[in-house]
Amino acid sequence: MQSHQSAQSASDHPDVVDGVAIAQRADLFASYLSPSELFEVRQRMLDHAGDWTVLIGQATQQMSAGAAPHDAAVQDLALRWAALFRATYAGDDAALDGKVRSAFAREPGLSANIDMGLTVFMQRALMHLHRPPANQDAIRDDSPKPSARMTATLRAAHQLLDIPRILDDPLALTILGPTQEAEMRADPGRYSNPVSNVMRATMAVRSRLAEDSWLQAQREGVRQYVILGAGLDTFAYRTGAHPDADLFEVDLPAMQRWKRACLRTAGIAEPARLRYVAIDFAETTLEQGLLASGLNADLPVTFCWLGVSMYLTTQVVLHTLRYIASCAPGSGIVFDYLMQPERLTLSERTGLEMMAAGLAAQGEPLQSYFDPEIFEHLLRQFGFRQIAHFSPQSLSERYLTGRSDGLRLSDVFRMIRATV
Repeated sequence: MQSHQSAQSASDHPDVVDGVAIAQRADLFASYLSPSELFEVRQRMLDHAGDWTVLIGQATQQMSAGAAPHDAAVQDLALRWAALFRATYAGDDAALDGKVRSAFAREPGLSANIDMGLTVFMQRALMHLHRPPANQDAIRDDSPKPSARMTATLRAAHQLLDIPRILDDPLALTILGPTQEAEMRADPGRYSNPVSNVMRATMAVRSRLAEDSWLQAQREGVRQYVILGAGLDTFAYRTGAHPDADLFEVDLPAMQRWKRACLRTAGIAEPARLRYVAIDFAETTLEQGLLASGLNADLPVTFCWLGVSMYLTTQVVLHTLRYIASCAPGSGIVFDYLMQPERLTLSERTGLEMMAAGLAAQGEPLQSYFDPEIFEHLLRQFGFRQIAHFSPQSLSERYLTGRSDGLRLSDVFRMIRATV
């Protein structure tokens, strides 16, 4: 998925000058912070309570006057709000900041001290504040789908900003072309803000899970790998796949022409065992396209389907999964999807709505959302035997444990690994 969500969510919420109330809310951090961190946060909350009173009053005035989140005065408030949030909870300690934001995402009581309407109003303002700069992805945006370059840009920024890397991709910058690579290396900090940080981590983690799953499948004897909606994914060009493995990249014809032009410009060679499967679904099916490109239907195949399902109708998503379930025993898929909005918190829904609006404005509307329990029932009906669900919490435990940079994942995405 290529875009922004409620990374700037209800985490940026204030404290009023009520010492008892502050102490009670501070206690909600106990499960997330060490005793010394909890002591520090409680003291910071007390120190800055009066500052919040002033800022809340000014924000309330703007909201009551009908100001829009993108208005200059509101953006000034958002800038001050973000700075005061940092000062109130974690200062420059990135790891502590990540813990604090995770607590806010899971503890509604931490946000109970502010009017819900003002919460949503300021969240929208903060997300607008941290949107990509106007020229960030407009650099020669010749891509048929803007989200494809956005995803590739986030993956490249991950290589520059996040150490240790979750996903080591030495071609992530190169495939963007020399001009954008130089600009990113010159100023990587422009890609570091609460919204981009969450999306970078989410993109890296989802790719890492898919690649780890394919490597495990290879150890189990699978020799066919299909990347659906490949975009500017570089896996096939940078990894030492088993010498007998066949890789397939499936995408729209225009997307594949664009990608192959990017590869030529970057000087990246196309592997001999990689097949490009250009499919216009108005003219052919996924099965027909793969078989015509050399997929062996008698052998198992692993599918990777990232950042695509949400742009498709529910019918198309389920049709695709039904086909994969009909593949040879041992076949499987790793994919992500968006949660049903009704299963999200108010803050998460607000972020998702803003993300959807931004994508629709660039011609890529979101079209499908799923409930995990219903999804599992459908997948089992299709014939998948083993189904593993991955929540942001389980993925964080797997890939983010021990980090000191506070990286955290989007709460609106889920992942599934299903095997026939």
